[in-house]
Amino acid sequence: MSNKLVLSSLILSTALIASTTLAGTAVINGKVTRTLIHNDGGFGGCMAQLSVDPQAALPACGNRWVTFSCTGDFTDQVSAYRSIDQAQLALATDKNVMVIIDDTRRHNGYCFATRIDVMR
Repeated sequence: MSNKLVLSSLILSTALIASTTLAGTAVINGKVTRTLIHNDGGFGGCMAQLSVDPQAALPACGNRWVTFSCTGDFTDQVSAYRSIDQAQLALATDKNVMVIIDDTRRHNGYCFATRIDVMR
């Protein structure tokens, strides 16, 4: 193999690996600072604003907010509304949360929260 071919193969491999690592999930720990219910289904119908920016972990995510997809696009509506209930509980009691977000599923650019835990 020529040096050019080896170098090209290396660059292509690196680019493919880098692009697959950009998409995925991340864990966010912080507080819920605000919740949102959108009756027309925008933003997935319900969201929570976090004290820690999801963009810091996953750049494809929108700033500060995560969606629970209460419209039922990414999960069933019962689970989504239970998630927003957890976010509201954390907001009302000033408890920390751990949220797992997925940047491959987004509403209006905001990442989908696949899990929310209210911490003691």
